[in-house]
Amino acid sequence: MVDPINIGGRFDSYDLYGLTGGKSSTGASIYLNLDPPVNLGFTPPENGVLQWLNPVSQVWENVDPNDGTQPAIKVGVNGAGDLRFVPSAEAARLSSDIPLTVANASVSTASNLSSPVIVPLTINDGAAFSYASGQAIGVNAVNLDVGANLSVQVPVLGAMGVASSGVSDNAVALAEGTSFGGVLGSPTVHGDPADVFFKSGADLSVLADVKTKITADASTSADSASDYADADAHTRVGIKLPPDASGYVNPVQGGFGVLNMDMVAGGDATVRGTTDIGVQTTTDSTSGRARSITEVGAVAGVGDTAIEAAADLSLTGIAGANLRTDAHSAMGSAESMTTLDSLRGVFSDATETAGAAALNNPGRTSDSPYQAGADLSIATGVNLVAHTSASVVGDGVGDAFESPAQYQRGDSATAIADLGNAFGLASNAEGGLLMEADGRIDLGISSKAAILTEADAITGHATAISEILSNNGAINAVLEAGDSGSIKASSTTLFETTANTIVGDSLASGTALDTVAIGASMFDFTGLGGIVEANALTNGKVKAVSTKGEASASINSSTGGIQASTSNDASWLDNPFDDVPTGSGSFTATMDGAERIAAITTNQGFALAAAVAGDGAHNGVTASAIQSALGVDGYTFSTSESMHLTSDTTLDSTAHAVFGTTSV
Repeated sequence: MVDPINIGGRFDSYDLYGLTGGKSSTGASIYLNLDPPVNLGFTPPENGVLQWLNPVSQVWENVDPNDGTQPAIKVGVNGAGDLRFVPSAEAARLSSDIPLTVANASVSTASNLSSPVIVPLTINDGAAFSYASGQAIGVNAVNLDVGANLSVQVPVLGAMGVASSGVSDNAVALAEGTSFGGVLGSPTVHGDPADVFFKSGADLSVLADVKTKITADASTSADSASDYADADAHTRVGIKLPPDASGYVNPVQGGFGVLNMDMVAGGDATVRGTTDIGVQTTTDSTSGRARSITEVGAVAGVGDTAIEAAADLSLTGIAGANLRTDAHSAMGSAESMTTLDSLRGVFSDATETAGAAALNNPGRTSDSPYQAGADLSIATGVNLVAHTSASVVGDGVGDAFESPAQYQRGDSATAIADLGNAFGLASNAEGGLLMEADGRIDLGISSKAAILTEADAITGHATAISEILSNNGAINAVLEAGDSGSIKASSTTLFETTANTIVGDSLASGTALDTVAIGASMFDFTGLGGIVEANALTNGKVKAVSTKGEASASINSSTGGIQASTSNDASWLDNPFDDVPTGSGSFTATMDGAERIAAITTNQGFALAAAVAGDGAHNGVTASAIQSALGVDGYTFSTSESMHLTSDTTLDSTAHAVFGTTSV
């Protein structure tokens, strides 16, 4: 039995000989796996991983027997590679054994293992552990049917905070938010008699505004230079239900204003759903690993909702997320990660039922989910702010979780932002978001993303990576106006990614695809004279600087004013239904009845890699920039009257690599 394994703790592969009780010969090749595999009874299995230090590459590799790539590990041989189990903050709340299966790598009598041996590995709780879970929903599964005016106001404020601190031992903090929402109806597909509804004989007003502030903080300090105390903080919103949860709503959306509702108004209808999901995760360690993780699932303003107004319909759906993730270690490593699944202002998804597409809008079948007997006005978009940082001082000596080759190369600071998709109007099926009005349709889209990712080290390596797959004004939407109307759409993505180090290597990479004001959708102004304005801006700065070491910087971005296709591999956008096959031509990006169309597209990018000095192994400096700007692309325009089309496109791209400089 090996000693209990702390977070990030290592044990030598030689110990495997003892683990097998002498049933395996020294030098024999064996396989390892966890049973059950790593997830410790949770779903999804993000709660930890067993890793093996490849003695050739000196890189920690996951022990995953299902991928077919796990090499055999020799036992009882010096230098055969160490192992470590790295549990997440959630796993740290368990104090239990993990079954480790040790089996032959092949049918070899040298191993003397006639059958797999099950060995328990123990996770120790941190010296300090804090945990909180919660949800906040204003109105859930409520039916309202009134003969006159109906007014519903639902402000929601959710606040959660956890903090842990330890001296010469680990500290863990985990905050688990399942869902925060304003008005939640039924998630069933349309036509179900259990659908939840608001009905008014006259005017209808539904205002749902959701704000959250969720924090997790873990800090550790060591009494002596030989102590290693790790700090782990983890926040989650809309990822999964907590263990043994009762009374929780399934987190189909981490944050939402209005979701899965039927609404009918005998007069005017005003519906507003806005979200502002705020999350902050921080860790600080004087000697050890500091790891901060922020995870947010789907966030939306108004989704899978059907609204029918006899007169005017005013719809507002805005999704917002403000995410901050920071990790700092004085003598160790710092790991900081921010992930976001999606932000959508107004969306209508679909499921497949008996081979046909069925919109998840309760109460609606063939008609539009959003109908106005008079004018329809729509205000939608997203607002994303993501700040991710990691920093280390470093000491140039080995830490408990590093191999000799690793610590000789220095400690490390790694900051990663993976931010998924952002849309103003969206559906996962072609033409799945349907809106129509007997009068005008006026659409305003404002989508903004500001992304800052930083990694800093003094003696160590710095890696900063940021990525957003799309910030697209509309995808798979169909708007039909009985009269004229207007579209004013703007999409802005600003990102800055920097990695700085003095002794060590630096790598910075920034990716921002599909900053598109108006995406693949259909717009029909039956009354002619429609006015369309589209403004798309991408501005990115990526910088990697090393005083002594390698430096690499890269930027990849694409921008479109009015664009009929996406440039990233967003597979979920492909229509999955048999009745409207993808590529059949049944759905095309069109705009009919417009009088004036103006598109302004700007893509600006700057990649800088610089190093002052290097040695024979570390003297590379590379900078690359891959950018595109399309003003109007792939759309079909038609009108029986005059039309004026303007497109103003600007591309400004710079890649700069400098070696042997004292200033950048």
